[in-house]
Amino acid sequence: MLDTLDELRLDDESADAFRLEWLENLTQTVDTPVLHELRAMEHLKQAGLRLPREAWKPRLPHAEGLPFLKLHRICPGTDDSDRPLRLPIGTVASLRACVATAVAAHREDRLQAWDSTDCLSVLRSIAMLSSLESETRELRAPQNRKDFFQGLCQGLWSAVSEQLASTPDAEDHEGFWDGSLQRLVALHVSGLAFVDQTVTSERSEVNRVSASILSEPEPPAGTARAGTLQVVRGPIPTASNKEDAETIRIYKPLLIPQPVASMPSPQEVDAVLDALAQEFPWATNVVSELGSMMKARSLFGVRELCLSPVLIVGYPGSGKSRFVRRLAEHLKLPYLPLALGGRTDSKLLSGTSRGWAGGEPTPLLRLMLQHKSASGMVLLDEIDKVGETNSNGAPAASLLLGFLEPETAARWHDGFLQATCNFTRLTFWATANSLKSMPAALLSRFTVLYMPEPRPEDMAVLVKGITDDIAREWRLPLEVLPLPPRSMYEGARLNARELRRMVMQFLSDWATENLRPERLH
Repeated sequence: MLDTLDELRLDDESADAFRLEWLENLTQTVDTPVLHELRAMEHLKQAGLRLPREAWKPRLPHAEGLPFLKLHRICPGTDDSDRPLRLPIGTVASLRACVATAVAAHREDRLQAWDSTDCLSVLRSIAMLSSLESETRELRAPQNRKDFFQGLCQGLWSAVSEQLASTPDAEDHEGFWDGSLQRLVALHVSGLAFVDQTVTSERSEVNRVSASILSEPEPPAGTARAGTLQVVRGPIPTASNKEDAETIRIYKPLLIPQPVASMPSPQEVDAVLDALAQEFPWATNVVSELGSMMKARSLFGVRELCLSPVLIVGYPGSGKSRFVRRLAEHLKLPYLPLALGGRTDSKLLSGTSRGWAGGEPTPLLRLMLQHKSASGMVLLDEIDKVGETNSNGAPAASLLLGFLEPETAARWHDGFLQATCNFTRLTFWATANSLKSMPAALLSRFTVLYMPEPRPEDMAVLVKGITDDIAREWRLPLEVLPLPPRSMYEGARLNARELRRMVMQFLSDWATENLRPERLH
């Protein structure tokens, strides 16, 4: 209908006003991305501004080094101020409505029905809202636009672009779905300097600037920035069972790329190592090996925190499991302990298939979902006691090989979601009392470290650590719980488990004696 306005022979101002009014009324009842984008462009035109359509040509910013998304005046004048041109309030509202339609469609699993025009409208809307200064206060500051893009739109872009890539005319819009334009927006909101001046006459300079745009952004000295990872690659097939369908709905946020934990700076690595050395003075070799792993990665500029698989071997109660947990806490990694001792089935690792009562995906996905992160520390506790036989699928030991090998971890198939998952940013550490029963294939995936038993001179440190752990479990300040007197454990040969039982008994006796109501009054 808009194309027939010329037949009415209206003047430009009247035609523009009619077009905007018609779009305003239409979008009240018809909620499509294309109409919202058209309304946004009409608001822009009413404000005397325009955005050149050539800005959206695939790969153009890459190939020519031209300025990235820049507003222009329709009728430039000699008295134009130097104030940056901003997206009008009406344009912002329409663009946000366009993005909202995509959010709703993604949540309700309707993106698969979209054609390329709807997908392109959403991606252009995201790019404009994230890259251009706005008259609205919530999207005016660069930090606000960065939060808007990273918090919502970066993952939404991936979902919409995946649908765009599946449309019949996808080849004509490669720059939108191959990551080119998304990367430009991501680099722009991250604060990198884009080319915003006329291309210099020297081609070598243009090539140098273009290359700097395309290269990975350099993090500030002493820090490292990690990216995101799409944990689950969709689509996830629908389920006929109501309970299964609800579980699938709960896990759908993992279709959107999740943040990856950043590698600590060298100074932060030293702080973690110092803390662990003080808590585990008998485990200097384990701390030293951990230091070699982390320092090399940090100094070489590795951005994502992910450590090689490690197997800690030692006597029961030597502090193996506690060391792994405290490492995860110091690194601020989501932590998932899996007790493998005596398990012959693989359900603890793989989850259960659809159709089973209480069916669910692998607990690794639950860890990522709960913490909204693609990173995490997974403890495979008592891995040496994993059984060999299993009547319900592959043995647990065989399944573990798939998680520990990067090639298979990157495309692990979840039987419940019936989709491919990427677990390459998870860190798998394990504990064992002995290596005698460990399959050679499984053992070869680990770096093996031996944990000595605590020495008599380590008892005070160990008791303090156990008491602090109990305070954390009870969600109390660390200084609230009293420490057992040295006379209770000095000279005794007690392992960590025996000491914990001793500490718990002491706290119970102390509380009974000192915290009874009659004693408090």
